[in-house]
Amino acid sequence: MNQSDRQRIFRRDNFTCQYCGLDASLDFSTWYYANLNVDHINPNGGDDDSNLITACRTCNSIKGAIQCATFEEGKELVLRKRKESEEWFKANVLPYARAKRSQ
Repeated sequence: MNQSDRQRIFRRDNFTCQYCGLDASLDFSTWYYANLNVDHINPNGGDDDSNLITACRTCNSIKGAIQCATFEEGKELVLRKRKESEEWFKANVLPYARAKRSQ
């Protein structure tokens, strides 16, 4: 996929991750953090526009090469895995950070 095709998909999706809703057009910092990618909903489904969506780097990494029959299936997978990561963060990182700040 060439840069022109990627830009076309980004514009179609308003520079917004279709999985988590991160709007990379808000400002440079958000755009830089998002590091947008074009994701194949079904990795073996080809480069047809109906198989391509804008995804932030985090969501694209979460989904990886997992084959999804539909966008909705992919979104459900990504959001579930993000929730699992959030719970891990709350259980393992926050207590440490709070203890460190209170020293």
